[in-house]
Amino acid sequence: MCNKIRKAIRSVLGKPPASTSENPASTPGDDVQVLRDLIAANRVEPDQQREIRIRDLRLTTVPATMRGAQSVANEALPLRYEQSMPTCSPAELSAKMVRAAFAEPGCLYVPGVLGAAEVEELRVAIETAHASWDEKPRNPCWRNPPKIPNREDATKLAGARSMAHDIGGFLAVDSPRALFKSCDMLERHGLVDLARNVLGEAPAFSASKFVLWRVPSVGPEAGWHQDGRFLGDKHEIRSLNVWTALTDCGQGEDAPGMELVLENLDYYLTATEESHFDWSVSDRQVDSFRARVPVVVPRFKAGDMLLFDHWLLHRSWRIPGMTTQRYAIESWFFAPSAFPGGRVPMRA
Repeated sequence: MCNKIRKAIRSVLGKPPASTSENPASTPGDDVQVLRDLIAANRVEPDQQREIRIRDLRLTTVPATMRGAQSVANEALPLRYEQSMPTCSPAELSAKMVRAAFAEPGCLYVPGVLGAAEVEELRVAIETAHASWDEKPRNPCWRNPPKIPNREDATKLAGARSMAHDIGGFLAVDSPRALFKSCDMLERHGLVDLARNVLGEAPAFSASKFVLWRVPSVGPEAGWHQDGRFLGDKHEIRSLNVWTALTDCGQGEDAPGMELVLENLDYYLTATEESHFDWSVSDRQVDSFRARVPVVVPRFKAGDMLLFDHWLLHRSWRIPGMTTQRYAIESWFFAPSAFPGGRVPMRA
């Protein structure tokens, strides 16, 4: 390890936690630089305490709200399709491509983003985080829920944690090492810069919408839904979700996939009959789409990504006889100027 990196590690580890009360002399700019230094150091030499501090700094250095910021207008681009979805290679991925794809079927399929070694590393991280749920004593490297000072936010995060756990999810914010690995993957593959260009401002994650999935082959269903239905039904939001498959899944595979309604919706559907939740809709309502737009179950390979926003109508897809769990990372980026209410923001 070079002397410069050693010096950076010593300097950032020696600083107190970044908060206004504990470190009144610090400024947001200082804390952001500390965060960058910590991330750089941890890439060279992973460290449990450093990863906890990186997580805590992400929660306290959220990008400033940019009132009035707007994403760039859509541009018409020629689109290629695969499995009825707009698609592009990782090298072709751009904000213009995302906007063009979202303006038509509402999603963009990017196959082969991650290689086999990276897929396996992330899958092991998710498995280890999930396994830590019942470990005693708890390993803080893999399970260390953050201390949220605001009681209302802490209660809402606890609710999101419980719901995710019930259907095979683990909040990334609760696992400092898995969060670090996931964020590092997104940054190295250009997804953070992509989100910045799509949203028109420095993006933020949501602590309750960054989920490490280990979806069982048999289990409870969330039903057909648009994520914006429970994120932004009271006000406008701007979002980009990067869903990363870490298991071969979907049509023709042995692990649960996703079913998608490929139409560019700009409104929220509401339940007209019995459904799983008050923000989900029934199979019969989705049947009305099938006569005019594709409703598909794509076949995803481990390392593929699907990009979509809060309007896309979708659900998890299972068939009887499946025996394999689906590992995936669901990482939502939001524009700080249109951040969903009642969610805990984190710096991307």
